[in-house]
Amino acid sequence: SHDYNTQSGEPVPFESQDEYAQYETLQTLSNLGAGLELLLGDRDDRVVGSFRIYLLRDAAQQDPRDSATIQPEHVVADIRDQNRDVGMGMVGLSWGFIGRPSGFMAGMSAYVGSGFLTWDEDGGPLAHTEFLSFQIGPNATYRIGRAFQVNMDVAYQGRFRKGFSHGVTGTVGMRYMFD
Repeated sequence: SHDYNTQSGEPVPFESQDEYAQYETLQTLSNLGAGLELLLGDRDDRVVGSFRIYLLRDAAQQDPRDSATIQPEHVVADIRDQNRDVGMGMVGLSWGFIGRPSGFMAGMSAYVGSGFLTWDEDGGPLAHTEFLSFQIGPNATYRIGRAFQVNMDVAYQGRFRKGFSHGVTGTVGMRYMFD
């Protein structure tokens, strides 16, 4: 069998996969997003349901060829070298257990959803790289007057698409309470 060097396109013969080194890289990639959140529940409830829909931009992956531990000629992986935009949707619950809903309140939140709309590297739609996502972590809210509420979440975020990836996410926003 033959393996191919992606830089030169020339075949590199190997008798077995065991004959060449396998590498794994761990990367922490940043992201940034903006969107809308709809709440289900009364402004004075400690438990509130929510639906978040937003556009998220994931940073480009780092090229393993730039690593000091991996020789560039050993890299045969395809990487995403540009930022990626992802349409996200999540449903979840926030529950406050310290403080009061009419002022400052701290608690926990949990969300589950997906990256349901992705674009490929050349800006075309539907790259079919959708993924499952979930978040859990502490949250805090502070109500300003009757109708406005500042909210903040800091959460562990997991993603699953052909394998798990893990990270931390933060959300800061202003809510307008309709009830």
